[in-house]
Amino acid sequence: MSAPGFLDAGGWSLWNMVTIQTVVRLATAWLAYQILKALYNISPLHPLSHIPGPKLAAATYLPEFYYDLIRFGRYTREIKEMHKTYGPLVRINPYEIHCSDINFSDDIYAVGRRKRDKPKHQVGGTVINLAEFGTIDHDLHRARRAPVAKFFSRSNVAKLEGEIKEHVQMLCDKLLRHNAKEPFDVKTAYSCFTADIISSYSFGQSFGFLDQDGWYPNFKDPTEAALQTSHFFRFFPFLKHLDRVATWVVDYLPRDLALFIRTMQIEIPASINQTRENVEAGLVRSEKRPTIFASLLLEEELQPTEKGTKRLAAEGFAILGAGTETTASALAVITYHLLTKPHLLVKLTAELEQSGVTKSPRELPTFADLERLPYLGAVIQEGLRLSYGVASRTARIATEEDLVYRGEWNKKPVEFVIPRGYAVGMSTYITHHDETVFPSSGEFIPERWLDDQNNRRKEVEKGQMAFSKGSRMCLAMNLALCEINFVVAALAMRIFPHMTLFETTEDDVIYDHDMFIPMVKAGARAFVSRCNRKTHIVNQKKIGDISLIQSGSKSKLIDEETE
Repeated sequence: MSAPGFLDAGGWSLWNMVTIQTVVRLATAWLAYQILKALYNISPLHPLSHIPGPKLAAATYLPEFYYDLIRFGRYTREIKEMHKTYGPLVRINPYEIHCSDINFSDDIYAVGRRKRDKPKHQVGGTVINLAEFGTIDHDLHRARRAPVAKFFSRSNVAKLEGEIKEHVQMLCDKLLRHNAKEPFDVKTAYSCFTADIISSYSFGQSFGFLDQDGWYPNFKDPTEAALQTSHFFRFFPFLKHLDRVATWVVDYLPRDLALFIRTMQIEIPASINQTRENVEAGLVRSEKRPTIFASLLLEEELQPTEKGTKRLAAEGFAILGAGTETTASALAVITYHLLTKPHLLVKLTAELEQSGVTKSPRELPTFADLERLPYLGAVIQEGLRLSYGVASRTARIATEEDLVYRGEWNKKPVEFVIPRGYAVGMSTYITHHDETVFPSSGEFIPERWLDDQNNRRKEVEKGQMAFSKGSRMCLAMNLALCEINFVVAALAMRIFPHMTLFETTEDDVIYDHDMFIPMVKAGARAFVSRCNRKTHIVNQKKIGDISLIQSGSKSKLIDEETE
């Protein structure tokens, strides 16, 4: 009977003291373990001890945590500075190496039978780890990629040309109708275009962004909201499992986060389930053009566990994101530079008019015909180079072989062996500014891609990494190139002669940090363009004012067509 009295008299205080002591001991043990692990990481016993780099980065994830999480997506910039000090190979965390030498890219991003896994640390930052893009294991990745990849083959993309050209003209018409309205973000406009195409191809029904009066809602905002979490989840991946809880309170979340939750957890799963119902009802087989997800649900080689709504929803978000934002960014960069450099626009327009492939601005030729235009191709390649595709590092793990790097540093040959099982990667923001491959790399110079005879320079094209390389390269590359060719050709003939910038400088459109894709400064997003039906005769200096860009640009469209 005395026990309760004992507890009341002080038992709980004793229990609290024991608990605090236990916590302190556990914390001390954890700290001691981390210190010992850090010491091991920089000791000669570690398999990567011979790779140069800052000791703190080799010992712990603290530098990456600081630059990517605290300073928000700026570790790539810091890695670029590391290469200036330590050479072409740098150890950027205890288990990962970064390479700045484009000549080593074929070894890193291997094709054929050479297996390449993705590092778990990198995939931990994505909410789509169930998708092909976020799959760690090489063999599982192949199994997931194969059924989707066929939809983005050159032959299947060719079947979409009519639909793409129709959407291109819808985009141009909508830009011209934006007369005397508020400035708009041109990248958002391009994102609406790309999202309508990929959503129609994926689910059989377009989002309808080009049909609405303005540019909101769109797919860009929820995508960027999702990407804002990428660095956080890389260090705290277990918190990704709280996404289901978020659906219960979605109406009380900040606008951007609510957009992402609705898209990822409600709208895309609803589209998957609707497609599943259509498949089960036998409505899909009669369609003239099967959609991506209807075909995945019918795919016999895909295991039943791979056809669950949650996994296919992740695949859907990945495909929509890959088919939307990077393409829109490239178009934004191209637009900005063509309108700030009128002589390039004149040269491009002359090629389109004199080539004979374009009958009129509203009658675009085939993708194959446009691909044969050398200067158009050069403009697109340069736009892809300066829009980077994926800006953050993309690492691979060779699981069955050691990699041997041979290069040069400080005019001396260097050689390093990268043991199997450890990650090594590159960043387009760094490789696309390699001055040995791209002299004056910060400038937009389409001519760098062509020789004196206007032929493509293969040695320069080897440095193009906007779509990555190897067995995990961008799934939607053919679709993206098709869209960009059609859009740039149409804009050059229908829109650019009437468009000028609105309060935008180059500083607004260049890379500032990355959230997987490149981002500009937070204050640079601008609701970019104002359109007025006045005259198509625009002062050359005014033309040089158009702003468009990764995250935001502003423009003024003077919209009297002279077709």
